[in-house]
Amino acid sequence: MKKTAVFLILAMIACFLAGCKGGSAGGESHGEIRALMILSSADTFREMIAQEAANAANEQGIQLDLLVGDGTSDTQVKHIEEGVAQGYDVILCNPADTAMALQLEIAAGDVPMVYFNSCPDEKLLEKGKYVYVGSNEQDAGTFQAEYVLDKLASKEELNVMILEGERGHSATYGRTKAVKNVLNASGKKINYIFMDYADWSVEKAKNMFDIVLKTGRTVDCVLSNNDDMALGVIESCKEHDIDPSSLLILGVDATEGGCQAIENKEMSFTVCQSAPGQGRACVNAAKALVNGQDLTEVEYAMDNGLYVYVPFEPVTAENVANYK
Repeated sequence: MKKTAVFLILAMIACFLAGCKGGSAGGESHGEIRALMILSSADTFREMIAQEAANAANEQGIQLDLLVGDGTSDTQVKHIEEGVAQGYDVILCNPADTAMALQLEIAAGDVPMVYFNSCPDEKLLEKGKYVYVGSNEQDAGTFQAEYVLDKLASKEELNVMILEGERGHSATYGRTKAVKNVLNASGKKINYIFMDYADWSVEKAKNMFDIVLKTGRTVDCVLSNNDDMALGVIESCKEHDIDPSSLLILGVDATEGGCQAIENKEMSFTVCQSAPGQGRACVNAAKALVNGQDLTEVEYAMDNGLYVYVPFEPVTAENVANYK
């Protein structure tokens, strides 16, 4: 995480806790729309979303304050209740647990909410009040599986390792489900030699790959739900004198570290989930809700008015320079 982003987050948290009415993400006082953005916890991708949302809000004259939680729904409920009490017009929430979305909505009361990064069940979304901004997670998993099947087309049997994100996160579920659906439909024999939740973490993913190496099992490919976990696998390979390019290591997000690993021929593939695109879409959706506008007027919005899906894009060595 860059020092500027750290400073930005700390400054906005301090402003909120002090009951600040006029401070914004851009450091200036803006009048009409006051938005509160709540992260369940900080990681590389969420920080990128928050940074771009801050930029977009500043450009549009929207006051955006940010809170970073401890990964629990109880804390998020408190943050939302405090935001409502302080008169925010709209809440942008990255839910710690999508199963707790109803409690978050009860806490929000009449204040509209834009969910982002992890999507609740559609029955908890409501046109004009509770909407979701993200990307279609199944596309990411599909792109990963298709890449593996193309690169390993000559093999009739594949030993696959899947590193999942947080339990209960919609991206974890959507990406993993799509990967398995596509692989299972390939006609090949698929051996899932290891699957577990590494919680988007470099360190946890590294430790899990260390465990797999100790078993002596052959690994053809590691499909990670995000880039940080793929980078953890690469770290483990290097510590064990294994050339990372000797197996397929795949991630999602096209973070700076992920793209650099592809350029270094250590990581095979990632999928660009545009954090800047999602950050801006969050602000655009929030503005539409506050102004009573139809969400379908927002770029990438679905016709049902419940979702804004910023497209995923496959990233390989051939096009990675376009994403740095």
